[in-house]
Amino acid sequence: MAYKFPYDYEEQVKYEAPKLKTNRKMWKVILFSILTLGFYGVIFFSSFASELDLIYPKRDGTKTMDYLIAYIVSFFTCNLVVAAWQHSVSLRIEEALIKRRITYNFGTTDFWAWYVLGSVILIGPAIYIHKMCTAMNLLCESYNENPDIDSFK
Repeated sequence: MAYKFPYDYEEQVKYEAPKLKTNRKMWKVILFSILTLGFYGVIFFSSFASELDLIYPKRDGTKTMDYLIAYIVSFFTCNLVVAAWQHSVSLRIEEALIKRRITYNFGTTDFWAWYVLGSVILIGPAIYIHKMCTAMNLLCESYNENPDIDSFK
């Protein structure tokens, strides 16, 4: 045979799931967001949506809204769209932690307690970002070890 065809059974290629980064830090987000006038934060949170869809896909096939879209629309809605995005991502992270059997306390209560009410003491959003980064690092470590979500029944 002169040419190899992709459907040859002898040379099947096994799918390798991508390795996700597990080194997110709250201080990097805050420092680099200040230095880049907020652009780093937009890029940082945009990766959350795509990685969360990879780690814990929705059963109805929909995707998480990209943070860049929420960020742009928030200029017209007094930042309400970004808050709704943060709430929905917190809910998705909470569900993914439960599904993957990771014992870390993070969810929508952290969003309301630290991001919203903690804004009064000014350090609350930083604590929320720290907890969010830790939860995503744990999820990415679990995904890197076992990408199949259905094996956690």
